[in-house]
Amino acid sequence: MAELWDIYDENRKKTGKIAVREKTKLELGKEYHIVVTGIIMNSNNEILISQRASHKKFGLQWECNGGSILAGETSLDGILRELREELGLIFTKKEAVFLKTVKSTINPNFKDLWLFKKNIDINNIEFTDGEAIDAKWVSIDEFMKMYNNGEIVKTIDFGLEDYNKALNLKQRESYEYIGQKVKVTIDRQLGSKHPNHNFIYELNYGYIPNTISGDGEELDAYVLEVNNPIKEFEGKCIAVIHRTNDNDDKLIVVPEGKDYSNEEIRKLTNFQEQYFESEIIR
Repeated sequence: MAELWDIYDENRKKTGKIAVREKTKLELGKEYHIVVTGIIMNSNNEILISQRASHKKFGLQWECNGGSILAGETSLDGILRELREELGLIFTKKEAVFLKTVKSTINPNFKDLWLFKKNIDINNIEFTDGEAIDAKWVSIDEFMKMYNNGEIVKTIDFGLEDYNKALNLKQRESYEYIGQKVKVTIDRQLGSKHPNHNFIYELNYGYIPNTISGDGEELDAYVLEVNNPIKEFEGKCIAVIHRTNDNDDKLIVVPEGKDYSNEEIRKLTNFQEQYFESEIIR
C-alpha cells in the first residue's frame, strides 16, 4: 500500500495536496513534508541509537529512529508510531518533549526532533518492521566520535548543542494540570479584541494564577462552554494545546462533566491557534 504524505508550504501550512512516497516529486523551496526523529535518553544521559538494515538507504549506519509522518497524522502521532514500528517501544504523548524543528534547504522537509527520557532495557527492543537490526546506548562523546567517523547518518540534525539543551529539558508544567480542577482569571473576555493583532476573542481567555509557563509568565487557558463574558472561572482541564513552534502552552478548561473532541477544540480555538503549530495533549 502506498505511503501518503500531506504537503505543506514554506510556512508549514497544509496545502491540501497529498504526496505519494517515491512517486510525487515535491518542488524544493515551495513544497514540504514532515519527518520526525526521536531522541531517547536514559538516566545516565546516554542516547539510544539503532543500526539500519543493510537493504535500507544508509545501510548499516546508526541513527536515532524516525521517519515521515503520514497524511492525517500530527508530528507527535508520527514519532510515536515510528518508535513503535521500528523498535517496538510504546511511549505516550505525555512522555514526549519537543526539542526543535529543522527546515531543510537540501531536502523538501521540515524535521521535528522529539525527546523522550526513559530507561529502556536493550533486551526489550523489538525490530518489528525490519528497518533496524541492532540498538545500543552511547554517551555523547561516543555519539560524536561515531558521527565524525561516518558511522552515524549525516542527516541526524542532532549534535552537542542539542544534547546540552536536551539535558535541561523537562516535561512542561502544563501537562500536570490535565484532569485537574483549576481556577482561571480572565483577562481577555469573549468578544474583546487582541491589543496588537486585532482579532476577536471567540472564547473567554485567561491565565492560571501562581503558575509559570514556558515563556516565564502564567499558564494561559481557554474556557469552553461559557457563552458570555466572565471575569473568572473554575473548571476542569481536559487537554493542553502544546505549541511546537512556541513555548507557551494553553490549557483547555471546561465545566465539570463536559468534554470536547480534539476536532472541536481545534475549531473553537482556531481564531488564535491558526497562527501556531501545535499538538493536543490529553
